[in-house]
Amino acid sequence: AVQQLTADCTSMILSALARVTGRTPAPPLPPPPAFPIAVAAAATVALVVAALFIMVGRRRKENVLASVLASSWRVANVALLPVLLLTVAEPRASPLLLGVMAVASLGAASCLIGTASLRPAKSAPPSRALSAPSPTPDDCGGGMATPDELAVIYAVKHSLRQSPPPPNLPEDGKVVAVQLLRVVREHGTDARAVERVYRRALAWKRDNLPDKPELDALAESRWLCAAEMPHGEWAVGHWPIGFHCGYSKSGSPVKIERLGACAPPSDTKLLYPYYLALVDTLQRRLDRTSVTSGRLQQTYELFDLAGLGTHMVTFTMLSFTKDVMLAFATHYPSSFSKAVVINAPSFMARLYRILSTVLPASVKAKVSILGAEYEAELANDLTPETLYWVTTASHAQLCRAPFRDGAAPAQPAGSSRAVR
Repeated sequence: AVQQLTADCTSMILSALARVTGRTPAPPLPPPPAFPIAVAAAATVALVVAALFIMVGRRRKENVLASVLASSWRVANVALLPVLLLTVAEPRASPLLLGVMAVASLGAASCLIGTASLRPAKSAPPSRALSAPSPTPDDCGGGMATPDELAVIYAVKHSLRQSPPPPNLPEDGKVVAVQLLRVVREHGTDARAVERVYRRALAWKRDNLPDKPELDALAESRWLCAAEMPHGEWAVGHWPIGFHCGYSKSGSPVKIERLGACAPPSDTKLLYPYYLALVDTLQRRLDRTSVTSGRLQQTYELFDLAGLGTHMVTFTMLSFTKDVMLAFATHYPSSFSKAVVINAPSFMARLYRILSTVLPASVKAKVSILGAEYEAELANDLTPETLYWVTTASHAQLCRAPFRDGAAPAQPAGSSRAVR
């Protein structure tokens, strides 16, 4: 099994690198002995069960082994990402390798949208909570939090104001409360741990985000488009993203990324400022609309892989993808309600359908991997306005969503509040 896996990985990496560099690939390695399909299937199921055990156990702080395994699992997801991309480009792998890649995909998704939260976190012992005056529901933007969550949020807000506050702490206390609620939903109700995570996120944003005061001010009052981001006009022709493409039927703002249509740059001096500014501006808009609507806003993420090939397999892109995944998982918690991949390679869609039979309903509701026949299923989730951006809009039009022919942005279904 190890020989089979090693040979497949080596052959795929050499072939993909040969395509990228234009050199003649090395002769293939001699095939190892046949590997039984039943053993590969059993190994895949074992990996899935182990992944689910870790995702559940990582929330139990008293279980040191589960915590260590959870950290190793997240690192492995990022480490396996290059091999996953190579598998898409060179789908000639053994059943065991495909199983490993499928589990890595599920783990990466769990890092992005918080599927590890399969059960509510236990409340922190009173001795570990921060002291603060009695909270009121209005301290969290109109009652989005439960009483236990509200107590932690108010305690952390009080601590942030008492000690030297971070220089980029939002002035609006309700926005701070919404951001803390996202951390609580992801990390549990240990007030001191929540404050540490939140302070680290603010420090990372201060050190890594581009300076964009005008965009931050605009995000307080309206939805923006990808073309308005730093280097946005470059992105129109190279990195098509729909910042806000209407709403899902459940009321979540929809963001669309056409990954297969991306033209990776030779370096990332344009890509990093553009993408990081887009992500943070979107988060600011989500936080503001959460306050005004009284409902925690999370995005419906749609990734279109049509056209994905070896042009995306470069060291620059692998490094960028790793950095973005880690930033999302660490500093933007509870921001996604659902992630959907369309035009996925046939083997990826088939494997996910098989593996999804053993996944909890809470996980399956948040992740979908669809092939070329995706429209009927998307129609169950998305409004006709949003489907236009998925199926009809050009790349240039997508980069200017939600502004379609000069029209104002769409409103969520059933909304009685005018949100610009």
